Amino acid sequence: MKLTDVYAEWLPIKKRQVKESTLSCYQLIFINVIKPKFGNEDVETLNKKVVMSFIYELLDSGSKSKKYCSDILIVLKMLIRFASDELDIIVPDTSWKIVWPTKNKIAAPKLERYTPDEYKKIVDYVISNPSPRNLGVLLTICTGMRIGEVCALQWKDIDLDNKTIHVNKTMERIYIPDNIGTARKKTKVEIGSPKTTSSDRYIPILKDILPVVKRFSAVCNPDYYVCTCDEKFIEPRSLRVYYQTFILDKVKLDHCIKFHGLRHTFASTLIENKVDIKTVSTILGHSDISTTLNVYVHPSDEAKRDAVNVGLKRIFR
Repeated sequence: MKLTDVYAEWLPIKKRQVKESTLSCYQLIFINVIKPKFGNEDVETLNKKVVMSFIYELLDSGSKSKKYCSDILIVLKMLIRFASDELDIIVPDTSWKIVWPTKNKIAAPKLERYTPDEYKKIVDYVISNPSPRNLGVLLTICTGMRIGEVCALQWKDIDLDNKTIHVNKTMERIYIPDNIGTARKKTKVEIGSPKTTSSDRYIPILKDILPVVKRFSAVCNPDYYVCTCDEKFIEPRSLRVYYQTFILDKVKLDHCIKFHGLRHTFASTLIENKVDIKTVSTILGHSDISTTLNVYVHPSDEAKRDAVNVGLKRIFR
């Protein structure tokens, strides 16, 4: 059976199992990468050697990142397993794992964040110049919410009595592949469940920003979106554009990091002030504490100096 035919059988079933945004990613990977290479191949022929040769070819060409190649592999294996489990086709084993090349490995990019002084300058500006979009930036840097989460936030998600924010949905713009196997340049905004079950969470509101939050809450309908104080929302890409102008022209910092850097700034600040990692991980909505550890926990130069001096102290007595 041709892989394209397997895909046609798999798609309507998978559609009932995953979020629309996830399905869209799978579709685009198949349409843009897998189909041109393997669409007319029999699924029975897609063994480890064939698949790995293709993956390594993409990596060596530099046209696809390791992360994207990993996603390609996930979709390919899903289709091959589906052919076996649902279509009773004898297919090659898919339990093998890839050994990713380690040559030419480069260091991970430095985490983007604002300094404590810049952090305070942003917060102070919003408190003095409140507006719905400014509030969106303020909530991000004071709660660590993702941009899709803050754009989807409605006033009914904020409990002023308990001083908490309930993160229970996210917003993202997704591509819409058509039904004939081509990726059209058509998109739509989707509001759906959070990234993971751990992302559905309650975050305490910083007492210093509570007066600003209360001021808007008093005049906004519970169904209004927080970043607009209106029934119409602002989508992530529009908030990113506003944020850049906000930082450079209004707060007047001399540089502007990515919007996601607000989340990094929040998390790094908590960790530097000795908040335990599990608590930080829960506030950020990470499904695994190792994510928090790997991304945010790095010893400072001062901590490394202390470690050497304390650890070797007895040697030089």
